[in-house]
Amino acid sequence: MAGAMAKLFITDETSGGRIPFLRGVLVESLARAGLSFQDAYLIAQAVRDGLGDQAEITIEALKQHVAQELHERFGAAMAEAYNLGSSHERQILVRSDSDEIPFSAGILSRSLQACAIGRADAQETAKQVHDELRRGEQSTIDHLALRDIIHQRLNEHCSKSAAERFLSWQRFRDSGLPLIVLVGGITGTGKSTLTTELAYQLNIVRTQSTDMMREIVRCYFPPEEIPTLSYSSFEACRGLESDDSTRGFKDKDIIRGFLSQFEIVRRGLEATINRAVKEAHDLIIDGVHVLPSKLDLDIARDKAIVIPLTLVVPNKKTLSKRLKRRAKEQPERASSRYLKHIDKIWTLQTYLVAEAEEHKIPMILNIDAEEALQELLMHISTIITQHFPAKH
Repeated sequence: MAGAMAKLFITDETSGGRIPFLRGVLVESLARAGLSFQDAYLIAQAVRDGLGDQAEITIEALKQHVAQELHERFGAAMAEAYNLGSSHERQILVRSDSDEIPFSAGILSRSLQACAIGRADAQETAKQVHDELRRGEQSTIDHLALRDIIHQRLNEHCSKSAAERFLSWQRFRDSGLPLIVLVGGITGTGKSTLTTELAYQLNIVRTQSTDMMREIVRCYFPPEEIPTLSYSSFEACRGLESDDSTRGFKDKDIIRGFLSQFEIVRRGLEATINRAVKEAHDLIIDGVHVLPSKLDLDIARDKAIVIPLTLVVPNKKTLSKRLKRRAKEQPERASSRYLKHIDKIWTLQTYLVAEAEEHKIPMILNIDAEEALQELLMHISTIITQHFPAKH
């Protein structure tokens, strides 16, 4: 899991104020200076990494760090454009019971996209809210008043359902319950790509894969002690004891081997979920070993929102194309070996689909990554809305 840096605060020497550093706010300022979003994000990341575990920094010192980074990467003109823009920018603080943080249209846009609101609509709504705040004379706004403005703009610009999803998400976040998303699926379904984007959209910093869990367990047990663990999930049957001297590996053998491997990984999988529940932090787990129907999730009952799903591809032809593309783009993953065993991999998907159908686990067909992400976000938002109906 990714480690977190110490929290950094920005201090104003004139007023004595103190606010947390937010990458999204800096990205927004850099974008207004003329950088693309990607370049702005890279600069903001480099600045934050450069400050390390520093606890505080003054506004002027931070501006100098940013300007220096811009000068080194993009030249004096870009650094000057940033300095001119930041010196005239009026910051609006959002006040809650616990602290004050700067308003960021970029962060708002991303949080709206997490509510299954399309990127263009989310960006336009965030811009409208930002413009309304800038027209006002106040330098601070209560978070509930801001929530009302956002809800109103969504109603007017998007739809009532989008506005309701936003309110449901706010109620969920106010509850303090963690969100745990479990994404199962065979190799080649796009789990890693999808969960990486999902983590960004939902602002979830803790992610884990069952492949990594399996790799850790392998380090502690010799192959002869747990033979099935030495193989890929679709070849785990090679580690099974069998009276069949022909060793033809029928479909039932492939599934038996996979389930044998799953039982070994299951303990680590459940322990990871249990810890997330106890510490109340959000988590995404992906992997072929994500079998919600066979996991003990009792600890999460009423203590977390757990959303399982299975990612699938429509046919072997699509799977083959993806594995071939991955073989070219990521030769270190030995994808050509997966192509050789595509029938076994497809047998696993057939089993996972049957499990999902029997236990009513939602399935998402991943043909287009953007559409699959939107479907996933909508599914998560629907579950959130069921648990936390919108209240005005």
